[in-house]
Amino acid sequence: MSAHSDPNTSGKRQAETQESDVKPQKRARTQEEELVQEAEAIKTPHLETLLPADLSFILDRIIRKLPYTEKGLNVLEKPIPKPDQLTGDVLTWLYLAGMVPLYRSALATSALQKKFEETDDTFHDHHQAVMHGKKALSPSEAAKKLASEQQKHPMAIGRPFETTGPSVSIYHPVFSEFKTLINDPNAAPPEDVVTAFNLIQAASKMYDKEDARNNALRPIIEALLHRGILGLPSGYSFIPDGIVWGDIAVGSVPLLIVEAKNEIGAGGSDPNIQGAFSFRKFWVEVEPPISNLQNACCCPTFVLSVAGPHIALHGAILAGQFIVQPLTETLGLANFPNPYGRAQYIAKIMVSLRHCLDTLDNFYKGVIPADTLQRTNISPIFRQYDGGDGEKVTLTYTGPNLLSDRVGRALFNARATRPNDEQSISVKVKFTTQYCQAAHALLAESNLAPKLRHCEKLDDDWIVVVMDSVAGIDMESAEPKSLSPSAFEDIERAMGALHGAGWVFGDLRPPNIMLCERDIPGSGTRKGAMLVDFDWAGKENEQRYPPALNPEIKWPEGVVGGGIIKMEHDDSMLELLKAGKL
Repeated sequence: MSAHSDPNTSGKRQAETQESDVKPQKRARTQEEELVQEAEAIKTPHLETLLPADLSFILDRIIRKLPYTEKGLNVLEKPIPKPDQLTGDVLTWLYLAGMVPLYRSALATSALQKKFEETDDTFHDHHQAVMHGKKALSPSEAAKKLASEQQKHPMAIGRPFETTGPSVSIYHPVFSEFKTLINDPNAAPPEDVVTAFNLIQAASKMYDKEDARNNALRPIIEALLHRGILGLPSGYSFIPDGIVWGDIAVGSVPLLIVEAKNEIGAGGSDPNIQGAFSFRKFWVEVEPPISNLQNACCCPTFVLSVAGPHIALHGAILAGQFIVQPLTETLGLANFPNPYGRAQYIAKIMVSLRHCLDTLDNFYKGVIPADTLQRTNISPIFRQYDGGDGEKVTLTYTGPNLLSDRVGRALFNARATRPNDEQSISVKVKFTTQYCQAAHALLAESNLAPKLRHCEKLDDDWIVVVMDSVAGIDMESAEPKSLSPSAFEDIERAMGALHGAGWVFGDLRPPNIMLCERDIPGSGTRKGAMLVDFDWAGKENEQRYPPALNPEIKWPEGVVGGGIIKMEHDDSMLELLKAGKL
């Protein structure tokens, strides 16, 4: 039996959790940290002072030994000036030493590493997220300095609003399972309702210290989850208020991280935020072989926060970025006139969590740690759909989320393959909360939108859309002189077709228009355009604009956030588009 599940070690683990004055043991330095220290020790702000041998050593060491680290990038950029900054003497030394190729390589690497080697950009976001996690303050301090930490080392926690990530449920099914279970009409078992009532009573009391509250609530929560809440082993830079561990062949993995405060506002930080930061800190500090799970899965984890008589549950994943988002509202436990009814609801929540922890435990038992990161392992779980003829089409994701900087948005490049096809086709896979499939299909029939391969409503009310990739460039990125009259003709045809069928588009802006070439039978090709985003499309006088509209856009008169989308708005946007005012 693992130490994490040994009842004889429970008290020790809890003691480690509660002892704030116990300093975690210092971890052994990684090879990466040693190399960074070496490079910092030899770097110089003045290239002119170096002998050729020293310069060769520095450039070679930095280029070959410090990939994908922010410190390595800083070290790389500082000692390497641009060619016009080099003196004649230094250039002579470079040539005599045969170092011109190495110098050019250094400059090229410096430029490329600003985007983490854009030529192999597959894991840029992922590596950057891990770097931010390593450099971030401890979870408790980061939560207290939230504004500055989110500027320096952001993660997708919705604070500020712009850091809201896509749904964690598209990366792992356990989070959709949880939401399905809490909405199940069946009542929780009577014994769990009794335990939930005990939790309400205990949480409603006032406690002098946080430890007293934790000690009172922990055994009740353990009884509801049928699992122990233990501590974090020494060797980490932080101490969460508890972890529910899952035991796998190579060690133990966190299924649930607990952060608690005696009351709302106590300790100067929000336990929801601190719990999110604790999730990140664990996965950037854990050592192999557990750390190698990052290469094999999205590290799904639940986070339970407690603040006085309030609890909340979050789902957390690492897939290109650390994403932590609420699965429940903040659940009050005190001051309900019908405490027995409240106990039934809280029991439903905790029993659902219990089942999902079992699911997560079984999932991790089947995950084999990997030495290298594979795109498939951190991609959305939607990987197959019905091709319409009974054959299953398989999706292979080829890159990260293309909309990671957009609130709640997710769009991926992928290859779609049928069982007997030798070649796959390039597609875009989109996850969204609303989409007008009918409007897209209508335009696709006339080649005025990408071919729509599949559209399906998933659990948790998300919609997945699979469409052909379009070879071309969006209108926003195109040079004005490259906009052909035939492209505007296609846009007018598209709007005419939509309006003729009673649909509105609503968002006729350059980013949603792809410029492409069309095959004309017997006439070769001609330049044209397609509409590519149907999130806002719908029936006129029914479909509404989102509540927040970009104030920098010159919207037509009558367009307001949350207002009805009208055909006349589409017409006005088309005229603005033609005039180059969008």
